[in-house]
Amino acid sequence: MKLEKFEGLRENYIASGGEIEEFKKQAGKVDIGYKISYSKKITEADVYAFGLVSGDWNPIHFDDEFASQTKFGKRVAHGMLTTSLVSAAVAQMPGIIVLLKTDFSYLKPVSIGDVVEVKGEVVGKNKNRFTLEIGCYVGDEKVVSGEVKLLIW
Repeated sequence: MKLEKFEGLRENYIASGGEIEEFKKQAGKVDIGYKISYSKKITEADVYAFGLVSGDWNPIHFDDEFASQTKFGKRVAHGMLTTSLVSAAVAQMPGIIVLLKTDFSYLKPVSIGDVVEVKGEVVGKNKNRFTLEIGCYVGDEKVVSGEVKLLIW
């Protein structure tokens, strides 16, 4: 879906290093054991855009000098930017997806330039409501653990 009035924003995002993939719905029937995955490289453009949208200008995300004095030693991506990728992952599932609940634990920081892979599996079902266990990974390291509940029409 493209809205013409935002095309310049999209072009600026890409020119600033942002990466956009074509949205694709998955095929199949969702049931216990159904698996999802989605990956994205976190860019400087992503962190800045997330700051714009969320209003979160915490200097740990934007100020090199400040961030160098923290236990991370450098700037890190917003935790909720990382878990926003879960929304992208579940949106690709078959049907119309409505996210009802999220519960995440942030285990490790994500750095600008990291590729985050979301992996999930349906572990619960009640009619058209589903529970997925979720993990976000940078390489083999789990950076987020959690669960989401969905309604699927």
